[in-house]
Amino acid sequence: MTIFTQLEKTEKELRIRNYSPKTIKSYLHGVREYLGYKKSEFQTYDEENIKNFLLSLEGRNISAQTRNMFLNAIKFYYCGVLNIVSKIEIR
Repeated sequence: MTIFTQLEKTEKELRIRNYSPKTIKSYLHGVREYLGYKKSEFQTYDEENIKNFLLSLEGRNISAQTRNMFLNAIKFYYCGVLNIVSKIEIR
């Protein structure tokens, strides 16, 4: 599966759930950045990889608010799009 395919699936789920256009844009950006960081095995949940991604954002001086939005986008991707039910404990 490509990043593009995953983004299409994510956008579809966000629209079905009636998220605002601004949230859809933000979440798609967050998921795109994360999947670009991950590079492969997009459908495999890896908490350590998510933590490393968030740390890389901090290293780029991305604000805490924006990092939190990225985390929420990633949670939506795994829970809402891929239906992975394991609880994501990153806060």
